[in-house]
Amino acid sequence: MEIRPASAEGMLYLERVLGPERTAFYRHRLKRQGVILTSWEGEEPTGAVYVTWEPADEDVVRMHLPGVPFVHGLHVAAPLRNRGRGKALVREAEELDEVRMAGRLAAGVDLDEDQVARWWTRLGYREWAHGIADTVREEHAPDGTVRTVPDLCRIFVKDLDPS
Repeated sequence: MEIRPASAEGMLYLERVLGPERTAFYRHRLKRQGVILTSWEGEEPTGAVYVTWEPADEDVVRMHLPGVPFVHGLHVAAPLRNRGRGKALVREAEELDEVRMAGRLAAGVDLDEDQVARWWTRLGYREWAHGIADTVREEHAPDGTVRTVPDLCRIFVKDLDPS
């Protein structure tokens, strides 16, 4: 498995594996402050994650985690899950210069995703002490339109070893 940053050209390959709706999210992020990391097996993409160092949209997150990068949209193709690809993408995200400089990395988890929350905990992330975050979720259509809807999530944070 190889992990590398995504490019505009790579979106076509990603769409073939992850579908147009999910890939629309990553396309929308290409021009923002962050990077899309993709995992590959040969010439086939197997997963992706977006890591951003833009300030969070939510006041409570900006107040308690100023300057902390976030991961969004971690996704591995269904037939390839539970084989370490998601973990490898997150570990690569933790090694990005912007993340290392911040010393921490965070992720939001939907309230109904207990299994996902346990997964983040196994990777060394801890739920923050500030409760449920009022946030929004973006729903991306293949035609490029984006709909924003209210959402709630749990925030998980990992302090990274400075070495």
